Amino acid sequence: MNYISNNRIKELAKLKQKKYREKYVIVEGRRLIDQLFRNNVEIEEIFILENSNFSLDTFPQNKIFLIKPYQLQKITSTKNPQEIAALVKTRARKIEDRKFLLYLDDIKEPGNLGAIIRTATSAGICGIVLSTGCCEIFHPKVIRSSLGTVFSFPIEIHDFLWLREQNAKIVITTLKEAENLYNFKLPFGNIIMVIGSEAFGVSDEILEIADYKIKIPLNNNVESLNAAVAAGIIIYHLQNS
Repeated sequence: MNYISNNRIKELAKLKQKKYREKYVIVEGRRLIDQLFRNNVEIEEIFILENSNFSLDTFPQNKIFLIKPYQLQKITSTKNPQEIAALVKTRARKIEDRKFLLYLDDIKEPGNLGAIIRTATSAGICGIVLSTGCCEIFHPKVIRSSLGTVFSFPIEIHDFLWLREQNAKIVITTLKEAENLYNFKLPFGNIIMVIGSEAFGVSDEILEIADYKIKIPLNNNVESLNAAVAAGIIIYHLQNS
């Protein structure tokens, strides 16, 4: 088992910047790394803090490097990093089954995007399509809030014109002239459920091509819900309706 060199640390530290994350990204934490192994995500290297109490038996020994505290701080993005991190390829899965897709229109907040991906995975949605205005798919906050499912769940990136080309019914969330979610019946055939941005909702271009408009009923003068919360409510309701 080897210590990692300072020259290698300098290379890895660049991955904190988006422009260097085209092929690889650093992930943090034992729970997240264990989940990646369970999902058969390819892990290039594992960095474990020297004198850590972690059992190393569950990790491939040829991938493990010991790391000093100051080095770990340089390559990770959290203020108080955990004792383990890993280098992972930024490889997204293509969508194959298109029966029920989620289209995210300009979701900017990484925490929201990650939470939606994690929810969609657990609910059994076929895949997610991101608009070109969404935040970076392999942003560290997306990875953490998705619990690493961003590496194994089918995700593609397309602009709104892609929606016009699909053989599917387009269902959007909006408060204008929309049907109550709990009265809505899923139409026959493929479905694309569109969730709009946190600040502006679904874009006008997508509103024009929508086949159905639905809304979550809100009480007590609440104007809107967090995008990830709204997506979770809608996904689970429609999957079980």
